[in-house]
Amino acid sequence: MKKLTYLILAVGLLFTFAACDDNEPQSFRAADSNASFPTTTASVDENATEPLQIPLALAGIKGSGKVTVTLTASSEGESSPAIEGTDFVIENKEIVFEDGCGVQNVIVRPIDNDVFTGKKTFKIIISATSPKLLESEQNSVLVTIVDDEHPWAAIIGTYNITGISAFDEVTPVSVPAVISASDEDTNVLNVNFGYGTLAKMSVEEVDGEIVVAMKDNQYIGPMPKPTDAWNRYFRATHVEGEDLYTVSALAGIFENGVITFEYGFGFQAIHPSTGASGGFFTLLMDGVVATKAK
Repeated sequence: MKKLTYLILAVGLLFTFAACDDNEPQSFRAADSNASFPTTTASVDENATEPLQIPLALAGIKGSGKVTVTLTASSEGESSPAIEGTDFVIENKEIVFEDGCGVQNVIVRPIDNDVFTGKKTFKIIISATSPKLLESEQNSVLVTIVDDEHPWAAIIGTYNITGISAFDEVTPVSVPAVISASDEDTNVLNVNFGYGTLAKMSVEEVDGEIVVAMKDNQYIGPMPKPTDAWNRYFRATHVEGEDLYTVSALAGIFENGVITFEYGFGFQAIHPSTGASGGFFTLLMDGVVATKAK
C-alpha cells in the first residue's frame, strides 16, 4: 500500500493536484505530504543559451502552510563528475511552496568552457524539507551536461545513408543512422542504426582527409520480427530470436557533412551459437553516401 501511495504521489500526482485545486474534502492526509522529482534524469548542452528547468513537485494539501525544500548537488560515485561552480550552477537550492503543494522548477545553468571533457553527471538531491515531510522514494534526479567541444563535433549528428540495393541493382535504399560521441575514446564515435545496440566507428585524419572506419561483426541488435508481407530488401534466412544483426566492415571519407563510402554497406544475419551466416538483411552497392541532416 505504501509503494502504491508513492507511485500515485511521485509519478502521477493527479490526485494531489486535485487536492490543490478543489475545495471538496479529500482523503489525502497531511502526513503523506512529500516532495519528489517526477523525472529520474535530465540533460543540458554545455553551451545551452537557456538554463535547464527540472520540475520539483510537492504533494500536499492546498492551504496547509508554507513548505521549504532544500536541495544539494552531489557528484559522489559518478565516473565523470560535474563540479558545482565549475561545470554548473543551481540558481535556486531553496524552493518555497507558499500554498503547501504544487510544482516549481529547479533552475540549472551549465558553465561553458573551451576544453573537451566529455559528458559529465551529477545528482540533485532533496536534502531537507521544512516542516519535515515524508521522504519520497524519488528524491533525486541525475543531470547530464553534454560537452560541445568534441574534436569530431562536425561528424556528430543524424544521417541518412543512401545507395542502390545490391539485390536487384535498381531499387534505391535508405538507412537512418545517428552518430554520437563515445565516453570511452574521443577518436571513436557511436553509431545507432535503430536496432538497440550501438556500433563503433573510428575517426582519424590522414593526409588532410577525415577517414572513418567500422569493423565488421559488430552486434547491433536482434533480427526484426518477420511479417507476412514480402520485403524485397530481406535476403537473410533466420529463425526468429536466433539470428542477430551485425554490420559489415566499411570505410569512408567525411567532408562537408557527407560520408562517402569506399565500398558497399550492409547488415548480415549471424547465428549467435554457430556463427553461421544467414545472409545479408540489407546490402547496398558501391557508391553509398551518408548525408548529415541540416
